[in-house]
Amino acid sequence: MVLQHDGSTTRILTCLLGEPLKVRVLRQHDEAASALAPHVSAHLKLSSEDHAIVRRSQLVRATGEAVSLNTVIMVPSRHPIVAAISEADDVPLGHILAQHVPGHHRRILNHGTVWHDAWSDLDRHCAYREYLICLESEPILYIQEVFSPEIVPAAPRSDAALQVHSDLLLMPTSPERVGASAPPPSW
Repeated sequence: MVLQHDGSTTRILTCLLGEPLKVRVLRQHDEAASALAPHVSAHLKLSSEDHAIVRRSQLVRATGEAVSLNTVIMVPSRHPIVAAISEADDVPLGHILAQHVPGHHRRILNHGTVWHDAWSDLDRHCAYREYLICLESEPILYIQEVFSPEIVPAAPRSDAALQVHSDLLLMPTSPERVGASAPPPSW
């Protein structure tokens, strides 16, 4: 249900968990399009001279427990909302978009199961999805989300399939457990 949902991740997880969620920004930096994964540049229709803002974050419960790891790649030249998103440290993306960008839509690019060790005391098979947020046909954001297996269980797949999908992950795996008891990884 979560992986194929074409609406706000924050809203659907809030409904599933019965509690509000916040964003914890781990890292945000400017990146040349030429340094991005080729499939991301292609989906965002970036030239090698373009720049993007790369944001690594977690969607967290009030306890600080992470329910998802997120990579958001924003193209500042596409829409003024990118500045507001890059300055909002604890407001989920879906809330900002719903308030300020009428007519946006999500286009799911991929979803499935990956191996990720962020939740090392749980099953390391994690559900993930990647999608674009577009205005009409213009992509303004690329988003990749990896979900805690405790919140969004992943269907186990063969090691070969997991490796293919893990190669597409934009966020590195970390030997540290993600959550309130562990410091955020230095991505």
